[in-house]
Amino acid sequence: MRRLLVLGGVAAFVLRAAAAGAACSSGTELIQDFPTSGGAVSEWKLCYDIQRMPDESGSPTASETLILSEATFRPGAAATPVSVLGDLRLVEIFVPYNSGGPRFTDLTGFDFDLQALTTTECPSTRLSGNRICKEVSDRDLAWRDPDVPIARRGERLVLWSLLNAANYDYVMYYAFYDDGTIEVRAGSTGRKLGGPDDTEGHEHVFAWRINLDVAGAGGDTVSVSNQSFGGKSVREKAEVLSTEAGVPWSAAGFTDVEVDDNARTNANGRLTGYALKPLRSGLPKFREPWTRYPIWVTRNHPNELRAEGLPGYLDRESVENQDVVLWYLDTHHHEQNMRDEDRDTVPVLWTTFQLVPQNLWNGTPFYP
Repeated sequence: MRRLLVLGGVAAFVLRAAAAGAACSSGTELIQDFPTSGGAVSEWKLCYDIQRMPDESGSPTASETLILSEATFRPGAAATPVSVLGDLRLVEIFVPYNSGGPRFTDLTGFDFDLQALTTTECPSTRLSGNRICKEVSDRDLAWRDPDVPIARRGERLVLWSLLNAANYDYVMYYAFYDDGTIEVRAGSTGRKLGGPDDTEGHEHVFAWRINLDVAGAGGDTVSVSNQSFGGKSVREKAEVLSTEAGVPWSAAGFTDVEVDDNARTNANGRLTGYALKPLRSGLPKFREPWTRYPIWVTRNHPNELRAEGLPGYLDRESVENQDVVLWYLDTHHHEQNMRDEDRDTVPVLWTTFQLVPQNLWNGTPFYP
């Protein structure tokens, strides 16, 4: 076991390498308490690892990806830790060009590596041969009660890695908030394929595989929520999924997908779950069938890891009271005849979504 102390008011965190009897079935365990000064209230415990994606034949020889797994969260100083994640990973980066070609699949069609980060890129703690950056930071205002008035600023643990894919670098970013929220980002930065005068537009389609094991694997109920607006009223509708499905998304309907577990209720008697909250700007679809939906729900089969396989993974299996996986696709667009600010190297463009706890706490986190 290796214990590291982070100075400057940041609390200790613990790393344990995987071994016989260790906490992680693979990778390395990391424990982070919040707040980072004073007595600990909440705690994340998770495992991190770097593995290669499977290629077309299923062999794990394609590009590397950062995996977060076996994550638990303690919602209070005296609370029992709750299982949150089986595993979470970026499984594809698809880059189709406006003219129809090329059409790159950077995670499964190549064997790109995660890069060793320098102190310029990661002035904080570097892990796994400098290929993972660990940062603990302020996350702005968490809440304010105007009647008291009192307020709280939140904190987050961030783990991120950088994949070099020829002319582009991709950032795999995962933030674990002190209140149990998980923020997931993907970013791209680099040079245009044809050089600084290349004006052809293209997309970066990112796909994640999210195995939410809230209160343990199994016992999941998946519901899709939408809102409709008419006159002075707002109608909210939640539909429970019975079988595997692709889920349409509507900006007007504020679509989100929630996974609840029947094995845990909070002190108020409400089921605990997590909701996938998209924060997207568009909804592109391509000729590739796996891009037909931005969200997919399947049963958890550990060998089903490729986004391209999604249409075949939907074989009408039940997802009621089962161990389910969410797949999420999001895209950012590099426009035709790009701006001059993108000429030498494109500044990082981000896509983002959140996994937000539902009834994990009994009240507002960190409220006095």
